[in-house]
Amino acid sequence: MTIDINVVLAGLSIVLFVGLIGFFAFVIRHQNVVEPDQKPVEGVELIRQHYGAGETIEQPTPYYVAPIPSSPDPLEIAGNLDKKIVLGGFMLFAVFALVGAYLFTLLVVRADASSETWRDKVAAQHQQDAAVTRGRNLYANFCFDCHGKDGKGDVGVGLPLNKPDFKYDTIKADPAKLAVTESLLDLTIHRGRPKPPPGISMPAWGTADGGSLNDEQISQLMAFIEHGTDADWGDIVTIRRELALSEVPNPPKPVVTSTDPVERGHQLTLTYCTTCHSFTTGTTSPVPQAPNLGTYGSAGPLNTENKAAKAAAGSSDQWLIDWESHAPKVKPGIIMPIFAQAEGGQLTPENITDIVAYLKSLK
Repeated sequence: MTIDINVVLAGLSIVLFVGLIGFFAFVIRHQNVVEPDQKPVEGVELIRQHYGAGETIEQPTPYYVAPIPSSPDPLEIAGNLDKKIVLGGFMLFAVFALVGAYLFTLLVVRADASSETWRDKVAAQHQQDAAVTRGRNLYANFCFDCHGKDGKGDVGVGLPLNKPDFKYDTIKADPAKLAVTESLLDLTIHRGRPKPPPGISMPAWGTADGGSLNDEQISQLMAFIEHGTDADWGDIVTIRRELALSEVPNPPKPVVTSTDPVERGHQLTLTYCTTCHSFTTGTTSPVPQAPNLGTYGSAGPLNTENKAAKAAAGSSDQWLIDWESHAPKVKPGIIMPIFAQAEGGQLTPENITDIVAYLKSLK
């Protein structure tokens, strides 16, 4: 068992402080015993000093005086007092020395993060546990739909994150690999990862790149990925249930054949659009940059490019078909992937017009 130097110093300080108080109490009591207060002699006591037992005042003994107790030796008293003062001073100095040693350890030695001997491992572990917990909650809110409830990437959209190559305990023995891995995680979460069609690009989550997570939140996500246990990953579904979110991510669903283009468009959005967009009014989309489309039929275009395209197209829906087919061509740099088969995507022209019909029906 490792003994914390803080506990030792604090314990010794308390013992010496209590001993110091006890010492001065002993000195006061001892002085009262050696040199008791001399009360003035008067009245009956004065008479008793001049008359023996049975004698009366009419039988004076003018030359008799009661024996006077011998006084303590002043030199002996002075010597004992000097020793007590020296001992008390030493104990007081020891208390201040221990307090100083504690402050030196706390403010100087522990300030050196490279000193494993003096680092407060308990506090460091507590901070790490708190970061993992917060990172787990962030994952449940923002990463779940693409990377899966277990972080295995089984949804078919995001890559696996819960794997040995990202675990701190696995790669800590290789500092170079650890640095590269942490840099990869940090940059990917901050700036996103574009994928060629028909893949779905990962959005940028860092606030500097238009995302919704600050640097501390991204560090917490990294702590969860690197230090999260199987029990932590197993809590993801519970967290989503408590937040009234879906318990499991929606994997790609087969398109249902229907004679109604609106219904076909609805099924297509469940397959291709709900990974990024929310269609429930008043809720936040899984990807912060992706708008809620729950009232798209009445709200209309949600960005400047589409508003201008609609105005130019008049009553035609071609502007929306162009957006669904190849959004980056309309707005360069957008994270929305290319969907048209002619451009390398997965949707036929009929699929795209069905999605357009469904969006227009959302009032």
